[in-house]
Amino acid sequence: MAEQSNQHLQPTRQAFEHFQETLDTRGVRAALAYIVSLSDYRFISVFQFRDDKATAALHIDRENPEQLRSAEVPDTATYCCYVRDSLGLFTTANAMLDSRLVGHPKRADVSAYCGVPVMDAEGQLQGTLCHYDVAPRDPEQLDLALLIEVAATLARGGHVPPYPVDQAVSDAANDDGQRAEQTEGKA
Repeated sequence: MAEQSNQHLQPTRQAFEHFQETLDTRGVRAALAYIVSLSDYRFISVFQFRDDKATAALHIDRENPEQLRSAEVPDTATYCCYVRDSLGLFTTANAMLDSRLVGHPKRADVSAYCGVPVMDAEGQLQGTLCHYDVAPRDPEQLDLALLIEVAATLARGGHVPPYPVDQAVSDAANDDGQRAEQTEGKA
C-alpha cells in the first residue's frame, strides 16, 4: 500500500528534479519554460504587486518567447489578487463561466488561470506563480504539488527578481547616468 501511495509522487519528483537541474544549469527563465511546457497553457509568470499595481517579474509566453514582460496593470485587474489576498491557490478553467469573476476587468481577456503564492522563509508574499491563457484550459492537467515546490524553490533560492522598473523610467535613469559620466569626463 505504501508503494502504491508513493507512485503518484513519482511524476512530481521527476518533473521537479528536471526543473531544478534546468534552473541550476540554464537559469530561471529556462526552468519556467520547462514547467509551462508540461501543460497546454500559453503563459507562466511570477507576478508581483507594488503601489496598487501588478506586473510579471518573470514572464514566459510560449507563442512569443522573446517577450520578457507583461504589461503593468492595476492589481485588481489580475486573478493574482485572489492568490495574494487568500495566500492560497486560485484557479479558473473558463472565466466566462466562473461566477466568482463576474465584473472582473480581465474576465473576457484571460480565460484560464491557476496561481499559487510565492512565499519567503518568513511567510511574506513575494508574488504569485501562475499559469494563464486567453483560451479556456483545464487546471486538472497541472501538478499543483509541483507548482507549490517550484514557488518555494524560487523564493528560497532568491530567484524572484525585484518588481520591474518601468522601462521608460529605467531608460531615463540610464540616460541621466550616462550624461553625468560624460559631464564628469569633460570637467
